[in-house]
Amino acid sequence: MDKAYQEYKSRDLEVLAISLDAGSKSVVKNFMQELKLDFPVLLDPDMEVLRLYRMVGIPASFLIDQQGIVRHREVGYRDWTTPESRRLLEAILR
Repeated sequence: MDKAYQEYKSRDLEVLAISLDAGSKSVVKNFMQELKLDFPVLLDPDMEVLRLYRMVGIPASFLIDQQGIVRHREVGYRDWTTPESRRLLEAILR
């Protein structure tokens, strides 16, 4: 995901990770630093976002257009650098 973010952020792609971890902020911060991830993280230990988006599993990804409409929902891991994933991102960034 970070690789796709680095490639598309100049075209206004925003990535927001949401951590459901109930542990300390430092655990999440260390994880992000260890993996050299460069996008922001929302801490959601009460799982409000999980309920809001009716998520049935994690990890999950949502592609939301500039009007705030969810255009794609992905439950489970996805490689965001594949040609199919790039087509999805390109469609959202038009």
